[in-house]
Amino acid sequence: MQENAVPFLERPPALDGSLAGDVGFDPVGFSNYFDLRWLREAELKHGRVCMLAATGMIVQDVYTFPGVTKTFGDAKMTTLHDVAVKQGSMQQLLVWLGLLEIFGFVAIVQMLQGSDRQPGDFGFDPLNCAANPDTLARRQLVELKNGRLAMIATGGMLHHYFITGKGPIQLITG
Repeated sequence: MQENAVPFLERPPALDGSLAGDVGFDPVGFSNYFDLRWLREAELKHGRVCMLAATGMIVQDVYTFPGVTKTFGDAKMTTLHDVAVKQGSMQQLLVWLGLLEIFGFVAIVQMLQGSDRQPGDFGFDPLNCAANPDTLARRQLVELKNGRLAMIATGGMLHHYFITGKGPIQLITG
């Protein structure tokens, strides 16, 4: 028998431990109303985006890419976003990311209609991790936990920036 993530709450029936990282934590009960595969797909997508965002927030304090200062000045984090919107750079991101979302939507629909596609799996496996089921399960758990941590870290770094106007490394070093 699996233990409950929250001792005084019942373990939701959909959280049966079949997905990587499933510890039965769903105090609001979303798994009772939504398909668990769709929820996991969203969690993985948000985790992947936040892993990139957290890395980008840190890199901005450590390194300046050639041409960035000429184009955007010394803007960082949310200020950089605002400058890019005013210059029209963000429209390109909107178009290209929108096209990626179309392909992601098709994959999600196929998964929810009964294909054997797992949440977050787009067939991209350059390290051939899927060849060994134990390695694959470990990597899936690592990705999920790193994504969860990155979601929290991104929120923390953004709020530190809102309050202090400093990036994460600037905040630590003074």
